[in-house]
Amino acid sequence: MPSQVEVVRRHVADALSRGGRAVVGGSEAVGDRFIQPTVLVDVPEDSDAVRQETFGPTVTVRRVRDMDEAVKLANATRDGLGSAVFSQKRGPELARRLRSGMTAINSVISFAAVPGLPFGGVGDSGFGRIHGPDGLKEFTYAKAVTRVRFKPVLNLTTFDRTPEQDTLVASVLTALHGRATQLPKLPRRPLRPGQGRTRP
Repeated sequence: MPSQVEVVRRHVADALSRGGRAVVGGSEAVGDRFIQPTVLVDVPEDSDAVRQETFGPTVTVRRVRDMDEAVKLANATRDGLGSAVFSQKRGPELARRLRSGMTAINSVISFAAVPGLPFGGVGDSGFGRIHGPDGLKEFTYAKAVTRVRFKPVLNLTTFDRTPEQDTLVASVLTALHGRATQLPKLPRRPLRPGQGRTRP
């Protein structure tokens, strides 16, 4: 992915130009073919290095007030491919709260080493899954088929219903879903020629 070098270069340059600092690496770490590890601090939350997927050996570090703020900031991005949580006691809880397709607890991308687990992201991090039962389902599609097995007592999908049939429909809906006062009052349908009775 030669074009990815320019993506990393742009993200690092944007972070540094907006007040961020490189404690490891930096702009000079991004070469023409290779990229050295880069650690960025004091990076604004709306910078490319935070908001977009860099897919390079870079990481942004930010001090937070508590884990609630950490989860909130992590979930603020449109992307959500993979994540990691390091905690002695709250790992599973925090992992469930993170909006990402995969989360590793006390390790880095260990989910990729388990072929039975689905691999994929959420949000703008793509769609679909590979690996596991969910990955196999990506090669299939759901199809619904219905068949009429008997003639319905009342055909609901026609405009040829009579006023008597409309009354029957209203009665059935009332019995199923509530009192008649809860149903909207429908305007009376005009009689067609030949319908109704004429007085002598």
